[in-house]
Amino acid sequence: MNGSNFDLGDSFRLTLDLVLDFSADFFAFIVIAAFVAAFAFYFGRDRIVPLLAAMYAAIPLYIAFPYTELLTTPLLHTGLYTILVIAGLIAFSGLAAFIAEGSLGFFKMIVLAAVTAGMLIAVSIHILPVEEVYSYSAPTKALFSTTQAFFFWLLAPLIAVYIFGRG
Repeated sequence: MNGSNFDLGDSFRLTLDLVLDFSADFFAFIVIAAFVAAFAFYFGRDRIVPLLAAMYAAIPLYIAFPYTELLTTPLLHTGLYTILVIAGLIAFSGLAAFIAEGSLGFFKMIVLAAVTAGMLIAVSIHILPVEEVYSYSAPTKALFSTTQAFFFWLLAPLIAVYIFGRG
């Protein structure tokens, strides 16, 4: 390494920090997916479709909420989105019959939980002010923060419900 400023220790430290940051974000993804799966197991596997519908419906309602100046913290913003999702879940509870005809197997439910978790992370990055509380790592931002990625994460649960809803 003649005349080079290459430092193996710094490179290793940067790589390790990147891996650990991504691991923390992946853990958050796993926790969200586990929460969605637990929701589906507790309330019934047929409740995941109304949950997805409620999450979709909450997005434009949250964006159109006229009193955002009253929401002073990211927790209040997240609380509003959660309330809108719960209201949508109640309103869309009749959609459970869509999945009730065919039993939603364990694998299908895990896939739906994973794409739902991905959608929720994409929504949190693009719509909710989560970045004020938690800073996502560069690999996670690469997966979720572009407008194209946001579109595909919004599309993924719809595709999964279509595929798994057909039997």
